[in-house]
Amino acid sequence: MISKLGKEIAERGLSSLLLTPRVGLEVERQRIDKNGKISKFPYPNNIGDQQTNQWITNDFMQTMSEVVTPVADGWSQALNYLEKMSNILRAGLADGEYLWPLSMPPALPLDRSQVDVAHASEEKRRYFFTWLKIHPLEEATPCGFHINIGFNSNMVAKLGLSQQEQNDLYLQIAQGFLRYRFVFTYLFGASPLAEQNYFISQEGPDHLVRSIRQSHWGFGTKFDGDFSSLENYVRRIHDGVESGVLLAEHDFHSPVRLRGQGNAADLLTSGITHLEVRPLDLYPWSSVGISSDALALTVLMASFLAVENPPEFDLAKSNEQNEEVALEAPGAPTRYEDEIRAFLEKLRNFTAQLQLGQDYYELLDRITKMVDDPALTVSGRLVGQIHDNSLLSFGVRQARAFQSRSRQALNVYTGFGKNNTLTADELRQILD
Repeated sequence: MISKLGKEIAERGLSSLLLTPRVGLEVERQRIDKNGKISKFPYPNNIGDQQTNQWITNDFMQTMSEVVTPVADGWSQALNYLEKMSNILRAGLADGEYLWPLSMPPALPLDRSQVDVAHASEEKRRYFFTWLKIHPLEEATPCGFHINIGFNSNMVAKLGLSQQEQNDLYLQIAQGFLRYRFVFTYLFGASPLAEQNYFISQEGPDHLVRSIRQSHWGFGTKFDGDFSSLENYVRRIHDGVESGVLLAEHDFHSPVRLRGQGNAADLLTSGITHLEVRPLDLYPWSSVGISSDALALTVLMASFLAVENPPEFDLAKSNEQNEEVALEAPGAPTRYEDEIRAFLEKLRNFTAQLQLGQDYYELLDRITKMVDDPALTVSGRLVGQIHDNSLLSFGVRQARAFQSRSRQALNVYTGFGKNNTLTADELRQILD
């Protein structure tokens, strides 16, 4: 059953605007050498100053490159931006250097002091080294995919939505993504094992799983947000920083984050502008780190969650479901198969009610097949690529293929070395 807002969107013919949100993408990937080891090559020189380039930078490790796209009109344009941005990064890699296509890092050195922490600003490096006093380094090394998604401004204007109404809708969608996080983990979990020397400070799972990264063995800071209201969300983060559980606001690594202008407290005055959705492992069969189906499903889910009459939200239950799914064997049916089928049926009904088109029916058909046969999930497919309890040969083979494809690209932007301060509008003009 869709809400009054959903019916209004349908009656006024605004479905296409609902399905064309503002989308920005972020992807982290490790740089490796031809043997699949952490790269020792210098930072790519075509990107300019890594401390001032906001579009291609590095994360915790000097070899952990992050690409950020400008905001696009819809997910298809965002994917196009991401491919072009990834080609810029790949063009700057040394001969024999590649981007590792998996979320879990390649083999780490036993001597963690050999890992080069990112040459970021003084403030950021201080944060990194303080973080390392509390957490083992390996917990900072998995890479992932973040989808920033915000309402289409034309839809907001046509519906006359106030900032408070938008805030409420964003909170409702955030709760929905957390509620159905286990669906992402079942379908797209892609970290069934850890490579050599990852688990040295603790024992890891004793069997292949759907996603180490999406389990409690994932990123180091375990701190739940409070999504019951915007005020409680802001207060929870503030209290986490004040108590020292969080070193800073960006130490809050929820699978979904509310975003706006400035810091968390500014959300109370300026409002939520978009959500940052973060429950996706890297998709190793894509040169950009995500499949178009995963991105299209995310947008479809966000649209549905905006106009559903939501059930009661229970974050603890959602976390428990996701943990169970993350640690299931990749090729086995999930315990929550019935719940996933019921949710997909809701999406199918929503697609019919708002007449969203054949593309979305076909998307849901492909997703349903992954529920019918767990071997078709990403983790299920990865199992066949494991040799000697490692994905090294597969990862290197994919990395080389993507690098080779990238070399065929024409008119790759070369100006970052001269201009590190491009605005979003300037970068969009270059990428369009």
